[in-house]
Amino acid sequence: MSAGKKKIVKISELAALAGVPAPTIKHYIREGLLPEPVKRTSKNMAYYDADLADRVKTIKELQQNRFLPLKVIGEIMKPAPSATLRDDLDVETRRRLGAIEPILTAVHEGSWRTPTGKPKQMSRREILDRLEVNEEELAELHRLDLVDPQMSTDGEFMYSGNDLYLLSTIHETRRAGMANLFPMDILVPYYAAIKNLVGIELEIFRAGVLDSPLPENMSLKDITDKASRLGEHLVIALRKRLLITELRRLSQQATDKQKQVSENKNTKANRSNDTSKNNKTTKQQKRTKDKKGKEISKC
Repeated sequence: MSAGKKKIVKISELAALAGVPAPTIKHYIREGLLPEPVKRTSKNMAYYDADLADRVKTIKELQQNRFLPLKVIGEIMKPAPSATLRDDLDVETRRRLGAIEPILTAVHEGSWRTPTGKPKQMSRREILDRLEVNEEELAELHRLDLVDPQMSTDGEFMYSGNDLYLLSTIHETRRAGMANLFPMDILVPYYAAIKNLVGIELEIFRAGVLDSPLPENMSLKDITDKASRLGEHLVIALRKRLLITELRRLSQQATDKQKQVSENKNTKANRSNDTSKNNKTTKQQKRTKDKKGKEISKC
């Protein structure tokens, strides 16, 4: 390769360099965080700038450890293929971004337990051996970008944090005999709805905390910790309220439908009775007419 010429790689190679699955690269491209391939040799063969690997690592770090939505990450990073944040971000914003990670990590890691109690990290092989999740389902979770394991030095995917929490939750629903109530397909609409919610929450958090002076007598740790916990409580409360409201609506719909069915049956029965009466009246009138006709003929 001549000096100054960029190295280009296939998407699988870029994913390996960045330590993420190929679907993650495709997802970042769709979200506008990575550029389209620099070269296409066919419909299914494309090549990317190898320098994007460092950018992917930064995006994943901001997303996974700083809990920032992709929209915000796109705003604070320099244009591709750069892997650094914009120079015009002030020092305080950068400091707060770095400080949020350990706080939220501590909050979230303290709120879940694995089925075995201790491990905070499991390999792909351990997931398939210990949890009620099969290879096809695990591959589907990768494809949907619902899990994002890190690749170990020996080339094996390792699951931790929220990835392990999700897999453990799926496992627990199946152990409880509730797999039919929570099929894998339900994860897609759940994820889409929660993703929108998280984007709203973090935009509010950024405006109220990252870009504003901190309230007196409150540290960034206090605010982040309380905001995270109270936000979860708020979501749970609203979810329960909406479930009750929706159940009442569905119940009323069922009652109204049953009432309509009963009314339709009564209407049909009344029409049948009216028809029967009309038929009897017509037959009686005909017999009377025939009788009169016979009497007139005798005369």
